Amino acid sequence: MQVEQEIRNAIGLVSPQIEIEPSAQSSSSNSTVTIHDFGRLLAENEPPRKTKSKD
Repeated sequence: MQVEQEIRNAIGLVSPQIEIEPSAQSSSSNSTVTIHDFGRLLAENEPPRKTKSKD
């Protein structure tokens, strides 16, 4: 237990400014985003590309 306290002191976890966040449990059972979902979301939300005109 002493070693754990020394580690917390060394990395600053005893400071009131830094707190360990409680582990959040997802209420949604299907919260996994696949690479395909991510690609689709990017394509849907990207701004239109600017085309370069050659003069």
